[in-house]
Amino acid sequence: MPLSFRNIPILAMALLGASLLFAQPARNRYALILEDSPVASQFSRARMAETASVNYARTLRQRQQSVQTELTRRGIVTTGSVTTLLNAVFVVAPAGSIADLQSIPGVSSVVPIRTYHRKLNRATALVNAPAAWNVLGGVANAGAGVKIAILDTGIDQQHPAFQDPSLPMPAGYPRCNGDDCAYTNNKVIVARSYVKQLAAGSSPLNPAADSRPDDYSPRDRIGHGTAVASTAAGHTNTGQFTISGVAPAAYLGNYKIYGSPQVNDFTTDDVIIQALEDAINDGMDIVSFSSGGPAFTGPLDTGAACGVGLGQPCDLSGQAFENAAKAGMVIVVAAGNEGSDGTNYPTFSSISSPGDAPSVITVGATTNSHSFAENVGVPGRPDLQKIAANPGDALIPPGVVRAPLVDVSVFGAGPLGCSAFPPFSLDGTIALIQRGTCTFATKAQNAWDAGAVGVILYMADSSSMPTPSGLSSVGIPVTLISLADGKSLADYAASVFPPLADIDGHGIEVEATPNLVVGFSSIGPSADIGLKPEVVAVGGNWNNAGSIYMAGQKLDPLGDLYSADGYTNADGTSFSTPMVSGAAALVKQKHPGFTAAQVKSAVVNSASAVVTHDDSGDVVDVRWLGGGMLTADAAVGATVTSDPATISFGSIQPGAVLPVSKLFTIKNSGTASVSLSLAVTQAVASSTVSVIVAPPSVTLAPGDSVTAVATLSGSVPTAGAYSGAITVKGGTNSLRIPYLFFGPSGAAANLIPLAGDFFDGVVGGGSSEGIIAIKLVDAFGLPVSGVPVAWSATSGGSVINADIVTDSFGVAAAQPLLGSRSGSYSYTVTAGGRGGMSHSFTGFARAQPTISSVVDGASLLPGPFAPGSYISIVGSGLSDFTDAHLSAPHPLAIDSVSVSFDVPSAHLSVPGHLIYASATWINVQVPWELAGQPSVQVKVNVNFSPSNVFTIALAPVAPSFFLMADGNVWARDLNYNAINASDPAHPGETIQIYANGLGPVTNQPASGDPAPNGPFAETPTPVVVIGTQQATVLFSGLTPGSGTLYVLNVVVPPTLARPGTYPITVSLGGRTSPAAKIVVQ
Repeated sequence: MPLSFRNIPILAMALLGASLLFAQPARNRYALILEDSPVASQFSRARMAETASVNYARTLRQRQQSVQTELTRRGIVTTGSVTTLLNAVFVVAPAGSIADLQSIPGVSSVVPIRTYHRKLNRATALVNAPAAWNVLGGVANAGAGVKIAILDTGIDQQHPAFQDPSLPMPAGYPRCNGDDCAYTNNKVIVARSYVKQLAAGSSPLNPAADSRPDDYSPRDRIGHGTAVASTAAGHTNTGQFTISGVAPAAYLGNYKIYGSPQVNDFTTDDVIIQALEDAINDGMDIVSFSSGGPAFTGPLDTGAACGVGLGQPCDLSGQAFENAAKAGMVIVVAAGNEGSDGTNYPTFSSISSPGDAPSVITVGATTNSHSFAENVGVPGRPDLQKIAANPGDALIPPGVVRAPLVDVSVFGAGPLGCSAFPPFSLDGTIALIQRGTCTFATKAQNAWDAGAVGVILYMADSSSMPTPSGLSSVGIPVTLISLADGKSLADYAASVFPPLADIDGHGIEVEATPNLVVGFSSIGPSADIGLKPEVVAVGGNWNNAGSIYMAGQKLDPLGDLYSADGYTNADGTSFSTPMVSGAAALVKQKHPGFTAAQVKSAVVNSASAVVTHDDSGDVVDVRWLGGGMLTADAAVGATVTSDPATISFGSIQPGAVLPVSKLFTIKNSGTASVSLSLAVTQAVASSTVSVIVAPPSVTLAPGDSVTAVATLSGSVPTAGAYSGAITVKGGTNSLRIPYLFFGPSGAAANLIPLAGDFFDGVVGGGSSEGIIAIKLVDAFGLPVSGVPVAWSATSGGSVINADIVTDSFGVAAAQPLLGSRSGSYSYTVTAGGRGGMSHSFTGFARAQPTISSVVDGASLLPGPFAPGSYISIVGSGLSDFTDAHLSAPHPLAIDSVSVSFDVPSAHLSVPGHLIYASATWINVQVPWELAGQPSVQVKVNVNFSPSNVFTIALAPVAPSFFLMADGNVWARDLNYNAINASDPAHPGETIQIYANGLGPVTNQPASGDPAPNGPFAETPTPVVVIGTQQATVLFSGLTPGSGTLYVLNVVVPPTLARPGTYPITVSLGGRTSPAAKIVVQ
């Protein structure tokens, strides 16, 4: 039998055929673009409070209401709407609904919605933040009064990085709704969550069919948002190192656009746009956005470019971000981490959307001056700290993994770990294993299979330590220490309970080479041949993982940036982006009258030219760097600005006639007149093209501006990328305005996978990603159109609706279909015929998840079931793996398996908290939130593959006993010895009996959380009968530290004179449990 709760003693511890690119949106989500233009196209941000703007917005909402009424009539779920940045209504609708949606009066266009992913100390010094702080009155005042919106995974507002008692709560804040206000303080002044929008089901008649209920609060279960927020504006705080954000006195707004890990670990266009619009309306000054999605078209392309309505946007987020920036919001966006994703390195034209929007500030990444090395330690033991460790090629945690240490010799087979351990015997622990006999990988795999969360290997002798290898496929941290240190840990594990140990991914600081472009940092140009990124900042080191030390979360161990000590180390443009956001806040503080374009110019045009190479030694140009390395003090000191801050002349096609000119405006916002000289510095020059700027000099009085012109003259350049800067200098003023132009080659030189790598779905179905797509570019990053493309599939898979040539953006796509067997599939695209470039996409097919029955987690009998109790879901295809998490808090998912509980009539959709998952059996807690409901619809989601919906009956109480393998009730004496035939209970003895389904308790914990140690969570006193005699119940409630494991402290009736096996029942609230057995002697 699969693991059931009979084992519960363990628990106690782009013209793509527009039709194709948009054929399969993110879980059938669509934006209905309405006929009227949005508010931002009519009114600047400064005018949005005026009567005319307010009245216009009201008119748009009224017209949207008519559309929403029709949607309701047609049975379509509305998830949200916006009027400021776009005039759109967001819906979730069944596949194939586009024509129906398009027919609704007032709808101009239907645009499918994309899925987005995150772009996963000394760093502030490298961008000269301390010098900028000095200009602004010191670190305690840096960023004061400026509000930064973090659109991310949430913020842990309780972290020390967000505790600053000196900050006053600004008037009109906090901005939040209901329970979300508990997640604000005087630093984090906005808390909004959009997870309900992500989790919504697609049918109002049967929302449970594909709902994905989750933690809807603004709290951060991933850690990414907390890390980003601390980098932008963290108050000075100390973990193992002391850190500050770039603008430590700035306020923060928490706009949670991602759900929980392995549940809704993604976001979508509609959620992003809704949050961005709220940030504008909440009065935020800066938006920091460290996510991105594939750019299939240019950011501002419309209509025929992608097959949508005339004048309607192809890229919803690209257009919305551009509208917000044009309206006056300063927006900072990650360039992306795809700089090495192509067939060849570097991967030009790898900028993500919406980082390609022209008016946002797009950020690449450079190396830090240090990284971190792994070590092992014991909390609270100075003699067992910072033990040198060598992880080899194993997973290095982004923070501290802290768990009980188990010396595997306790299992009786010695310390080597070369044989399988008992199932779940290492659940939630760090295994201590000696080197020898078998490979490192075998030892680590055995420990992982038994539930370990980490492995510490130690030497068998005093020889020098080798570098462990073969560990890259093991999904937990593994590291090697010396024999002496291993023995010390073994002695510690044998003498202390519980023997906690740490595998620390950031315990030791290691020097590194700064100011190199990191290989993962996305490179320009953007899809519209724009100059992106525009600035770079510290984003980490590719070869030395985790080089930026930041705040993390310690709520959910499944989160990417979880750490037991609340601090994490990581890399990515995700983290260079908030550095620039913080710098923008400093500029805004110093120059509150600056427009968004002026703030952008101050940041971009003051950047330094210190970065000249990438971390592979390649010479870099503006396609990597934009203006250069963020220099916060120079940005704060800027009083002369340029609009635009960068200039792209695009691609000069054969037959084009030069000259080509671009205008830019230089403005003096200082208090004195300035005399400026304008000149051109060519970094990569064309032999046939001259770059000229006019006028060569200008004098500007305070507040004055001048329009200058940059001109390309000569003849069409040969194939290449040509770049440099227009310099504007005078007195203390110095601007570098980067420029870029191309001569196209027309020859494909790189293939970039855009979407669909590593997808999954059910047998015979399609991809959870919808499509697989690639982009072809030439050697300089220009799209190559018209290239023949061939698609193939292996092992019974197939592709449909496949493009046979690349479009004008160099993009081609196809829809993959999985075959009839479970397992892996490969889909290969080859561009350019024989000898061309190719890429293989991987898909995984699973059997359709199916629930056949649901039983009580203790008695294994049918319901009804009480909220708070454990149930077992029986079926097939319920998980791709077998895994458990027996201790509380119980996670929302195990190996991307989650369980939903829906009561549509009560508008309830809540997640279960899991204990065990296998293909045929799932153990899960019934959420407390279901109290008072007569029934609930249950469903298992295996990643994006939902099972059938199964309805179960509920009752306030549904008592049952947990049973041991011998069929007796699970009970223990006060010495924690199990009650059984060998060690029976005795008349008059007090014993502990473990039960399920006893219903509501006082001091009730949240669903999935551990029961409190005091005051205890108690039930009303139940009736326990042993044989025919009522036992005295001394306590009935939840076992402290468990999830909802009820314990009954019972006195065995003294008058039970006859030894033997007696029936035992428990009754509460008018219900009596099934009879179990107990041995009494």
